[in-house]
Amino acid sequence: MPRVLLLGSLGVAVDCAEYLQSRDDVDLIGVVCAQSPRSAWRVAVDDRNMFDEAERLGLALVDLDSVPELQPDLGISVRFHQILRKRHLDAFSLGVVNLHGAPLPEMRGSMCDAAALLQGQTEFGTSIHWMDEGIDEGDILAVERFPIAPEDTVFDLFQRANSRGLELVKTHLDDILSGAFVGRNQDDVASEQGVTVRTYFKDVVLEARQVPADATQETMWAAARAFSFPGHDPAHVKGPSGTMNMWVDSNSMAKPS
Repeated sequence: MPRVLLLGSLGVAVDCAEYLQSRDDVDLIGVVCAQSPRSAWRVAVDDRNMFDEAERLGLALVDLDSVPELQPDLGISVRFHQILRKRHLDAFSLGVVNLHGAPLPEMRGSMCDAAALLQGQTEFGTSIHWMDEGIDEGDILAVERFPIAPEDTVFDLFQRANSRGLELVKTHLDDILSGAFVGRNQDDVASEQGVTVRTYFKDVVLEARQVPADATQETMWAAARAFSFPGHDPAHVKGPSGTMNMWVDSNSMAKPS
């Protein structure tokens, strides 16, 4: 029976743990997760916390540096917050699959959902890929793309990418465990699809949160959507009399699934 180690702290990682435990052909040997208090957005939406749920699920909490001692077969990284070094990756006989909340190969890195809205994109997505030492550079296993509705906020895209990414893990897990699912090189996929590979960085994306006072209505609306995330500072405009915050009340709008 394959020995699987889960890496992740968010509610979607808890969902993944519950799925893995529901299977009688997988040995979930433990979880690697943050042990610090939940961040503001997670408290705001009551996102389930792996550190709190592990005891209920009967899962051992594993320190990242002790992973090689466990000799796991497969790692599943679900929006994990730490960087895996070569010594960690080499500990897994099959490798580590990562759920990346954006479409690959064109959107690597952080805050891709906000970047997609700022760029006026009409489509977003989610991916699973083999992890290597690069930033979301490993071979692609599966990608699902979905349309962005005009009223979607960054939190809508974040949630949709998580839930659909988890479904990709469930759909392809058997083939991954059997070794039949080797993945495709990202540069080859980019060339085939005619897309430009780009890596996004949090600090750079966040610069767009401050909107110029003379910005167009379209720019302001895009920024409002891109930074409407519970527990986080919204987009804003600074003027002579103070700061005007801009956000979208997504709870008042119907959302596509």
